[in-house]
Amino acid sequence: MNYNDLALNRRLIHVRRITCTAYERTDGLWDIEGSLTDTKPMGATLIERGEIPPDEAVHEMMVRLTIDQTLTIQRSVAVTIHSPYAICDAITDAYGQLAGIRIGPGFTQTVKRMFRGIAGCSHLTELLPPIATTALQALWGNSIRVGDDKILSGSDSKSTPSPVDGCHALRRDGDIIKRYFPTLYKGVASP
Repeated sequence: MNYNDLALNRRLIHVRRITCTAYERTDGLWDIEGSLTDTKPMGATLIERGEIPPDEAVHEMMVRLTIDQTLTIQRSVAVTIHSPYAICDAITDAYGQLAGIRIGPGFTQTVKRMFRGIAGCSHLTELLPPIATTALQALWGNSIRVGDDKILSGSDSKSTPSPVDGCHALRRDGDIIKRYFPTLYKGVASP
């Protein structure tokens, strides 16, 4: 079946946009920003906000993580711009607790534990995994070079966590590692 065939006979009822952007700062740190916006093309009626016009944000939240080269969070700021209830922004300061945590294996589970239930906002917490992925992409994009096994393996003390075995393309016994990062290759050589 063609992907476009799945789009027949339907109407748009809700749009969630998640955007993540990475910025390199002049002080050697990086700001990774994520935003989440929910809109409804037909509008909505909310208990506290009343009538929401079509395409106006029901939810609009942002998180900025300032990280260093090791992916350690130096500062975290969360903001609620639009929400269904006035009290929603009262939890944003709790996300400052992320300072000192390193983005790497187990990060998503850690933040879900920290901010589960009434300890957080489900929308702000949902932003953290894609922000973390954006941080990894931003730092690897700046530091990885073909054949630079030291950076890719995570053996450099200033490096980011290793992506080796993090997906099927970068499997330790696969062709990409064998071809571009041969010292990290652990497998049977193909003929």
